[in-house]
Amino acid sequence: MRYPVVVEGDVEATMTDGTVLRSTVYRPEAPGETFPVLLTRTPYGRDLAVNSAYFNPVTVAAAGYVVVMQDCRGRFGSEGIFEPSVNEASDGAATVEWAVHLPWSNGLVGMWGRSYFAETQWRAARQAPAGLKALALGVSAGGNANNGALYRGGAHEFGSRLAWGHASISLNELMREHGDDPERREKEFQEWLALDAGFADGSCYGVLPLRDLEPGLGTFLRNHVTPSAGEGPGSGFCRLWDAASAAAVPMPTLHIGGWFDIFSPNTLDQYRRQAALSLTQPGVEPRLIMGPWTHTNLSGGYADIHFGAAASAGIVDGRGDISSLHTAWFDAVLKGDEQAIAAVPKVLVYFLGENRWRGFDELPAPSRHKSWFLSPEGALLDHATEDGAVDYVYDPLDPVPATGGATMLAGAFPAGPARQDAVEARTDVAVFTSDPFTERTTIFGAVTATIFASSSAVDTDWVVRLCKVSGDGVSLGIADGIVRASWREAYAETGLFKEGHPQSPIEPGKVYEYTVSLWETALTFAPGERLRLQVTSSCHPRWDRNLNTGKLAYESGAAVTAKQSIHVGTSYPSRLTVGIL
Repeated sequence: MRYPVVVEGDVEATMTDGTVLRSTVYRPEAPGETFPVLLTRTPYGRDLAVNSAYFNPVTVAAAGYVVVMQDCRGRFGSEGIFEPSVNEASDGAATVEWAVHLPWSNGLVGMWGRSYFAETQWRAARQAPAGLKALALGVSAGGNANNGALYRGGAHEFGSRLAWGHASISLNELMREHGDDPERREKEFQEWLALDAGFADGSCYGVLPLRDLEPGLGTFLRNHVTPSAGEGPGSGFCRLWDAASAAAVPMPTLHIGGWFDIFSPNTLDQYRRQAALSLTQPGVEPRLIMGPWTHTNLSGGYADIHFGAAASAGIVDGRGDISSLHTAWFDAVLKGDEQAIAAVPKVLVYFLGENRWRGFDELPAPSRHKSWFLSPEGALLDHATEDGAVDYVYDPLDPVPATGGATMLAGAFPAGPARQDAVEARTDVAVFTSDPFTERTTIFGAVTATIFASSSAVDTDWVVRLCKVSGDGVSLGIADGIVRASWREAYAETGLFKEGHPQSPIEPGKVYEYTVSLWETALTFAPGERLRLQVTSSCHPRWDRNLNTGKLAYESGAAVTAKQSIHVGTSYPSRLTVGIL
C-alpha cells in the first residue's frame, strides 16, 4: 500500500541537558495509524538534496514509515555546539526514545544513513535505547582510525580530513559563529572562498609547514581538523573514533560500502563483527552490499573506466535502487515481511574486472593465498630469485601526485580507479609487473605487501599500489597503502595498527622489513591481463608528506631528498600476498 505523505519541518526534540534538536519529519497521511520510525542524524543539513539520492524520504514514507531527518547538535537548525563524535551517543539515544513516543510511531525505530550518519547510529546503539531495533549503515566510518580513517600506516590522512572539514562543516560553522557580526562574517566567508579556490586547483595542499594554513582557516578547522596532523596513531581522538563501532550490537544490520571508499575496511570489519555475533544470537544476521563506489560517487562511472549502469546505486544489478533496497530490508526486519528482501542475496559484492555482481549467503573467504615476488628487473615472479635492489630518489618537494584511489579529497584529486600512466613515468616510482595471466584469476580479500627497504633518511614513507594492466597496456590503479618508516613496528606483520609500539627513527642505510596493508579487493584478471605493483614514497596530498627529517610536515617546512632502495631476492623476499577465490 502507498500512502500520501505529510512533511513537517522544525519538529523539536529536547535533549537531556535542555538543548533542542530539530528535524524534518515525513510521515504517511493516515489518521489513527502508527508506523515504524526510520531515523537519521546528520551534521550536513537535514534537507540537503543529496540525501534523497541515497534514501528518498518521500518514497520511503509512502511505503508506510515515519522518516525523521534530524540536524545534529550545533548544526543548521539545531541548538548547541558541534563537537565531532562527542555528543552523538547521548543525543542519539535520547532522540530514539523521543521517536518511540511520536504520535505516529508504533514504538519500533530503525536508523539509517551514510558516513557521519552511520557513526551516529553506532553511538546511539551503544546506549541500547528502548525501541531501537535495526541499523542501516552506509560507508561507515567507525572502527579504523589508525588504519585509514585518520591515519594510515602512521601517515596522516591530511587531504581527506582537510577536505571534509572545509567542504562539509566549516561554512555553516562560520555562519553560526559570526551570525551577530555581519562584517566579520563576510570577512570569514571571503577567506573560506579563497581556501575553496585552493582546493579547486590543488594549491592549498602545497603549503609547508601545514600549520601555516591555519591563519586562513575557520575556527572549526583550526580546532578539530588540523591539530591531528601534528599527532599520530593511537591518540585520544583515535580511541574516541574507534569506540563508535568497537563491538557488535544485538540487532540486524545492513552494511553498504564501496571498494574505493576511504572507509571500506570499516564496512567489512563491521559486517564481520555482526556476522560473528549472529552465530550465537539469532535474529541479528547482517547483510552486505559492496559496490564499485567511492565515498561520494555511487554511480559506478569514472573518468578512466565506467562499470555500467547496473553497477550504480540507482540500479544495483537490476534489484532496485539503494533507497528501495533500504525499504525492502526494513520491511523484513521491522514489519516481519521477510519475502520483501528474500530475492536479494544476503551478501552482494561487485567484482572488478568481471564487472558484475555476485551474490553469497555470507562473505566468502579465499580458498588459498598466493605471493608474487619483486625482482631486480622489475618483474613479479612466482618465487624469489637473485638478490638485488631497485633504487630511486624521493624529493618531498616534488611528491608523486595522488591519482585516484580510496580517497575523499576535494577538487583536483577525484577518487576511484584511475590510469597510472603519468605516475609510472616518474623516476621516483618503481614498477614491477607480472607475466600475462594464462587463466582467469580472482584476487579476493586482504592484499598485503612485504617490502625490504633502506633509505638514506632517518624517516621516510613507503607507498605500495596494486594495478591491473589491460591487454593493451593500460595500467589502472585498484588498491594502495602506505607505511611510515618510523611507525613500522606498530604496523608489522599485518599492516594493521597495534598498540604498544611507539614511533622510532630508522638507521640510514639499514635494511628494514615493512608490512603495508592495501586493504581488500575483489578483482578478476582475464587471460592476457597482468598484475602490476608500484613502490614509491609519496601520494600527495592524500597523505601528509614525509620530509625525510624525522619532523612532521605539520610543524616543519624543511625537507631533504632521500636515496631509496627496494631490496629483493632470496635474502630479501619483497612480495605481494593476496587471497585467491
